[in-house]
Amino acid sequence: MRNGNREEERSGLSASVEMPDDIFMDIISRWPLKFVVQCKILSKNFKGRISHPEFSKILFQRQKVTSTQLIYLVHDGRLIRQFPKISFNPITQSVTTLCFGVEILGSCNGLILFEFERIRCYCVFNPLTGEHQLIPYLNSPRNELKKTGLVVDYPNSDQYKLVTISNIVENSNLFYKFHLFSSEQSGLWREIQLRTNSFISLPYGSPPVYLHDSLYFLRSDGSVLALDTKKEEAVLIDRPEFIDHFVLSYGKILTSRDMSGSDIWLGRAKDLLTLVCIFRKYIVIGTYDRTSSCWRVSHTLDNFVLGPDGNIIGFPVWIDSKQVSFLVRRPPTQHHDLYEYDTNINVYKNVAVLDTVDYPMYCFHPTLACVHKTSSNYVTTAQQAYIAEKLDNIRRFIIEDTSEEEAAAAGEGGG
Repeated sequence: MRNGNREEERSGLSASVEMPDDIFMDIISRWPLKFVVQCKILSKNFKGRISHPEFSKILFQRQKVTSTQLIYLVHDGRLIRQFPKISFNPITQSVTTLCFGVEILGSCNGLILFEFERIRCYCVFNPLTGEHQLIPYLNSPRNELKKTGLVVDYPNSDQYKLVTISNIVENSNLFYKFHLFSSEQSGLWREIQLRTNSFISLPYGSPPVYLHDSLYFLRSDGSVLALDTKKEEAVLIDRPEFIDHFVLSYGKILTSRDMSGSDIWLGRAKDLLTLVCIFRKYIVIGTYDRTSSCWRVSHTLDNFVLGPDGNIIGFPVWIDSKQVSFLVRRPPTQHHDLYEYDTNINVYKNVAVLDTVDYPMYCFHPTLACVHKTSSNYVTTAQQAYIAEKLDNIRRFIIEDTSEEEAAAAGEGGG
């Protein structure tokens, strides 16, 4: 019976290899990505077809719609941190543990950027393929570092860039310093400077946003630092005029006390750079027009994230194909309602109740994005084993929905 099954598999494999490219791409792109990864090792023919740029684009778009997750850390001050995820289609939530000393810094097009604080290195990781690259810290004071971001060019290419930003005063001049590490030039950090009239803080609750070859960093006044990662040029996008208009008309932007979310948030929705501002009466959503270099108000909503005590009890999250979605806490509990934009009736509606929510959140969907292998001579064998174990637990949780606790229990049972 087993031999018969093997013959059927070989027959199916041969037939699939003989398929025209368009039919092959259409069929394989509908499979779960972890099966597509397994198919790459079946034959050179399969590997070549699956690695083709056109197939990568088809696969990328299909998986982006069906496999979106929000991943984040819950910092509770203990040695063990919670690592939850929210999956969509359908909406579910699950959580595992993550050892203290591992920090998530970003996610972009299927790769996740982690930081191993004790080992003093960054880690670019693809949970689907299990590939990872370790990148040593930049040789600069850690207290100068303000924010870190990840840029992944997939599916256009297999290149990615790690960006850090810090501010510094030199000879009475104010500079933002961007340091850029590219997978194309391994081991080399390049510096880009931007002179400004003042330093304004970069809010913790709003991660940098990658869109159209640029990485955008929100400043707390609503202005934005924009780094073109291809031209390697930085500019400052002015604070939107509509902020001052709404402040004068409806009261100043609120300040969150109960949550790590913010009253002003930068993200991307429907492939547009999007700014969300929470005023006393309204939530205002604006989009940036790159052609005219100005912000335009796209939506004005009643403030539904305002608690009974006047504090903000919710924050926006970006979910692809949605306008902007919100998580709102249910006082006095710690449960959260997920609100999504309904394009048919032009309102936000409650679609799910979630727990264990924190900020910032990073949008992730699995891809076949490549991770470049480099030597890690600065990392000991024991440290490499520690990193590999943690990454394997993360991979199981994100891709297979197996928590670290369940994997440990299965290992004990198998012993």
